Amino acid sequence: MTKTTLAAALCGTLFLAFPAYAEDTLRLSVTSALPGHHTALSVFRKHFQAEVSRRMEDAGGTPPVWVEMHDGSLARPGGVLEALEDDLVLFGIVSVNEEVDRLPLQNLTYRMPFTTEDCAVVAEAYHNVHETVEGMTGPVEKAGQMYLAPITSDAYNFISVQKITNPGDVRGIPIGIVDKVEGWLSGVEGAPVPIRADLIASRLEAGVLIGALMPDTDMRRLGLKEQADHYTRTGFGAQVPYIVTVNARLLADLPEAVREAVRATASAFTVPAAKAYCAAGESALEKLKEQGIRTAKLLKSRRGQWAGALAPLAQSWAKRNDDAGWPGTAAVEAYMQELKAAGVHLTRDWSRPASPGALPVLTPPAEQVSEAPHH
Repeated sequence: MTKTTLAAALCGTLFLAFPAYAEDTLRLSVTSALPGHHTALSVFRKHFQAEVSRRMEDAGGTPPVWVEMHDGSLARPGGVLEALEDDLVLFGIVSVNEEVDRLPLQNLTYRMPFTTEDCAVVAEAYHNVHETVEGMTGPVEKAGQMYLAPITSDAYNFISVQKITNPGDVRGIPIGIVDKVEGWLSGVEGAPVPIRADLIASRLEAGVLIGALMPDTDMRRLGLKEQADHYTRTGFGAQVPYIVTVNARLLADLPEAVREAVRATASAFTVPAAKAYCAAGESALEKLKEQGIRTAKLLKSRRGQWAGALAPLAQSWAKRNDDAGWPGTAAVEAYMQELKAAGVHLTRDWSRPASPGALPVLTPPAEQVSEAPHH
């Protein structure tokens, strides 16, 4: 279906979604490219949709009807921002990794791994950067949207068919990645394989992949314990894969009581949503343990050598954005400062030039490095 045809097909729904306050029940629409049972959507329903509805009811109004369009029903991966920009929907849960060309600043956490697994700390730091760094929300506003809040996921870890306990164990090993985390692996001679989430299980089973790097919630959602029985807690930390945005023009057409409910909900959303996501990650790991997965973790020294061996991911990202007129360096410095102020002991301070890594000293000899089985 072309964009023009899609717009025409949705025209009636759009008008129903945003009537003036009358006897009609207000309809509020939201879209994402995520599967309907994804953790991010569960968090959004409980901590955003339900809260907007409650605030509207408390103000004496009628709770709205939420129109959800997920899993490609309106926008496919990379197309959510366009659907919002074309006034087809009010709220969007936008993947910062899939929209990086349009939102070059919003994936900043992925350029600074090895921070903290505390979802709430990452969420507050990310949100504060967006609130305080001039120009940070510029790319969102350029698309006609208002940035509301982040949705912060639980930490990224390995699930694999063989044990991973040090950087040498991923040398040459094909690791499936759904998000843009190539730099986390290529810096230690790993072999990241970008792949759709729904293909990971079959690729593990076929031996094409030896592992995957993703949040624990996704490991459980995809049922990967059936194909891989090793789990490694990495210390890469929690990330911000999604932001919640609202179409600025459509929001302005809504009654003030609705706009106030949205503003109040957005201001209180960041931390409860992050804590809920982290709790889901803990639950997912417990489920994996019950299923018999074998767990390990990167020791502090291994995390240090891994982080030190990586390329200057944040500096490269910052320079690219600075050159494009966006506040890249300011964002990196502000994010690092926010984490330090929250008491995070940084494995690597990404606002500083990289120091010589200890990788050659700590990596085991090549003959001792794990290798992928041949199939």
